[in-house]
Amino acid sequence: MLTLGVLMLGACDTDEPRRGDANSEALAPKAPTAPAARKQDPLDIAIAAQEGYVYNPIGKRDPFRSFLSFGTRTEETTPRTPLQKYEIDQYRLVGIIWGVDRPRALVEDPEGIGHVMEIGTYIGRNWGKVTQITAGEVVVTEEYQTLDGELVVNPIKMALVEGDL
Repeated sequence: MLTLGVLMLGACDTDEPRRGDANSEALAPKAPTAPAARKQDPLDIAIAAQEGYVYNPIGKRDPFRSFLSFGTRTEETTPRTPLQKYEIDQYRLVGIIWGVDRPRALVEDPEGIGHVMEIGTYIGRNWGKVTQITAGEVVVTEEYQTLDGELVVNPIKMALVEGDL
């Protein structure tokens, strides 16, 4: 009996189908069938996934601008205040209110429109800031950094012309 079991296991051990066996066609290796059955290329899958994608730049930073600002302000096409529309030397100091708690100065732009300034008001395209108002002049300070990272402070004095009084 043991011999019969060993012979049967030995016969089942072969991978090749026997001739004349009824199941020989079922044991034969199968050829690949339709192209849908084979695996798709991962690149084709990724391309198909990107078909419906649309980039929306709203709320995202410009990828072509440097994210390193080095403390400098970005140039804007539109001024933030009406006094930042022109350069400082284009404004003309017309009058000063002196001897009050908050002194004020009146400047006129190239279009002839008057603007009231006080200490802390921004003026000019380079972010000049009014730092001092005296009886005869207004001091505007511009700060910027050089390429070396050095802070440069540039005080600009706007004098009240005697003929304007």
